[in-house]
Amino acid sequence: MALWKVVRLGNRILRRVWVCLAGLVAMLNLGPAATAAMSMLVSLVLYAFAFGWKFAVGFILLLFVHELGHFAAAHIVGLRSSPPMFVPFVGAVISLRQAPKNAKMEANIAIGGPATGTLSALVCLVFYLWTDGTLMLVLAYTACVLNLFNLIPCAPLDGGKIAAAISPHMWWLGSIAAGGLFFYTYNVVILIIFIFSLFRLWQGESDENDRYYHLTFRQRVKVGLWYFGLLAVLGVTTVYLIGLLH
Repeated sequence: MALWKVVRLGNRILRRVWVCLAGLVAMLNLGPAATAAMSMLVSLVLYAFAFGWKFAVGFILLLFVHELGHFAAAHIVGLRSSPPMFVPFVGAVISLRQAPKNAKMEANIAIGGPATGTLSALVCLVFYLWTDGTLMLVLAYTACVLNLFNLIPCAPLDGGKIAAAISPHMWWLGSIAAGGLFFYTYNVVILIIFIFSLFRLWQGESDENDRYYHLTFRQRVKVGLWYFGLLAVLGVTTVYLIGLLH
C-alpha cells in the first residue's frame, strides 16, 4: 500500500513538471502578449495545486493589478514596457523598453505597483465587510503583506527604486530589514534579495554623485509623501486585518 502511494505521488509530480516544461517551451515560441498570458496560466495552475483554485485566481489577480500599476505608470511617464510576466512562487514583473532618465522617473514607475496594489487590498477588504467572505479577508491580508514587503527600501524591490529618489542612504535600512527578515523566515527568495541588495548597496557608493540621482528637494518630498503614505495605509490596514483574522 505504501509503495502504491509513492508511485501515485511520483506520477502527480511528473505531471506537474510536464505542465511547467510544456508551458516554458510554448512561451519561447510566442509573442509578448501570448507569452504573458501563458505565464499567467502556468502560475495559476501551480498556485491552484498548492493553495486551491479560488485563492489561486485571487492571488493571480492581485499580482496582475500590481504589475498593471507599473505598466500604466511607465506609459504615463512616456516609456514603453512589456506585458506582465508571471514567475511561479516569485511573483510577476514587467520589463521597460527604455531606461528611465532619472531616479524620479524610475520612482514614479515603481510607485505605480504598490499604489494599485494598495487599492486592490482595500477593495478586497470592502468586499469582505460587505459579504463576510473569508476568501476576501485572506486576499486583503495577502495584498497588504505583499505590497509592504515590496516597499522594503532595497534593490531589486520597488521600495529600493523609490528610496533612491528620496535618499540612496535608505538602502542601508532596506538591506538590514531584508537580512533580518531572512534570519526570521530562512526563505531562499528573501536570501537572494538580501544578497542582491548588498551588491547594489556596494555599487551605490560610487553612484551617489551620478546625475541620475540629482533631484530637487521638491521632487524628493513628493516621492517621500507617496512612499510613506503607502506605508501608512498598508500598515494600518494590515494591523486591522490581523485583528479580524484573530
